Amino acid sequence: MTFVLHTGEETYIMRQYETHNDQAKIAFEHGVLTALQHTDFKLDSPRPVVSVKNQRMYQVVQDEVTGRTKIVTLFHYLEGVNPVWEHADQLLQLGRAAGHLSASLARLDVQSEPVYPPYYRIDKAYPLCSPSRLLEMCASPPEALTACAVQLRQLRDELPGLFEALRGMDQLPHQLVHGDVNASNVLADSEGSICAILDFEFATWDLRVMELAVPMSDMLTMDKSEAWMWKAQARLVQGFREKVELTAQELRAIPPLILLRSLDVVMHFISRMLEGTDEPQIAVEQIVKLKQRMDWMRLNEQQLRRLLTE
Repeated sequence: MTFVLHTGEETYIMRQYETHNDQAKIAFEHGVLTALQHTDFKLDSPRPVVSVKNQRMYQVVQDEVTGRTKIVTLFHYLEGVNPVWEHADQLLQLGRAAGHLSASLARLDVQSEPVYPPYYRIDKAYPLCSPSRLLEMCASPPEALTACAVQLRQLRDELPGLFEALRGMDQLPHQLVHGDVNASNVLADSEGSICAILDFEFATWDLRVMELAVPMSDMLTMDKSEAWMWKAQARLVQGFREKVELTAQELRAIPPLILLRSLDVVMHFISRMLEGTDEPQIAVEQIVKLKQRMDWMRLNEQQLRRLLTE
């Protein structure tokens, strides 16, 4: 939950953490943000306000209604708006921004240990929705997910192949990654140029190439034509590779990592449904998207691989 706070001289963003209501996670996020300020990273990034009272960048408060503790952080306000992708060539900017961030994060020395496992360790990420539990739901869809029961039953036969494709990913280059670079997590200035990257909550030690695979995955379900999408993907890859030199092995890993991104979102929202945090409809929407992306990949993987090696 986010609030804008105006004082006499400055404007701040107050963030009340819901999904990441864990001091270790937030301390790591703030460590990354602080270290990033001392690099050559030229875009803006969130700057937490340090408490004069206890020198911490977050506060633990108690909700007077529920009695639960919440963690809140005050950030300096950043000017800009989330970009709208109208022209495929705009994605060149996003690729460059993600690549520039990746190159800067690769040089960071953060003392605390990351809390989140790498994306490909999907077996460790969601205790409430482990791979085996997800496959059980696919075989026998729960009532809450009746609206996507057809897709779940189809995924029962398709997901084991994706889980198998993730084997050996631990041999690829690793570094600190943001893990969620997309239009909702970047800001553009009045001229439409990307000026900031936000929301480092998922920053962790992961595959370097995941920083490209995530925005590529998010492009697949945009309401655009196939021709627009292919051009946008090409620009995204071009921009990223201007800043980061990927190995042939990393490029070969991108197709299953694109699907992994969508699978991770599904397991995240099923977990939140089981916790009672989110309504089932959100999980339903993401399950449908995962099935759509797996269908798309089955038809287009070879063309995608050609794009990646051009």
